[in-house]
Amino acid sequence: MENTLSSCHAEKSATVAEQSSEIRSKRWSTERWLKSIVADKDINFKYFITFSFRKAQAHIINQYLENAFVKKVILDFFYPNGRKPEDRIKIWFFNEKEGMFNNVDDFQREKLKDGKLHLHILMEGIDGLTWLMKNNRKITIRKSTLFSMIADDYVIDDVIVEALTNHLQTHIRRLGKSKQSMVSELIKNIDKRVHYVNKSLDSLNFRRWEHIDLENSDL
Repeated sequence: MENTLSSCHAEKSATVAEQSSEIRSKRWSTERWLKSIVADKDINFKYFITFSFRKAQAHIINQYLENAFVKKVILDFFYPNGRKPEDRIKIWFFNEKEGMFNNVDDFQREKLKDGKLHLHILMEGIDGLTWLMKNNRKITIRKSTLFSMIADDYVIDDVIVEALTNHLQTHIRRLGKSKQSMVSELIKNIDKRVHYVNKSLDSLNFRRWEHIDLENSDL
């Protein structure tokens, strides 16, 4: 009996080791691939945005459909009035499931498959003054921001982020209006960001590469 238990334990340990090795290889190769695209296409990602939906999706296909709408809202903000230019800003979408990194048993892991999804976005920037001057723009900003601009104590990137946040929270009902619903920050180190958005590959609760929205990302 002891030999049988030891054998089962050894087989289980070997399986876990193989899975861990596969995960590490999958994450490394995925990150290398994405970084090569950034370099080859000279993509200058500027913003890292996280959406925590008030009414989050539980299924990945529904989230892909949601991402298509999110992308449309973003592009409509930067490029209103019809057709979008071919050289428009690049946007990449990465989905993440809540609770997927908990150290749980198989039964609990099955339950986590329906965990709620949130969204990470890598987005290029745009020249703020050119963007404001090119066409008539209707943007919403706080009065305090307006006073800071008058006092020459505000940078145009901050104005764009605030206006974009208000635009998205107005048009995406699932997003909500709280400060936690959308967090935007400068990327600074793109390699670290690419590493971060692929952390889903460290989990057995997210299948293969479904965290990358290949359909809606400008890959």
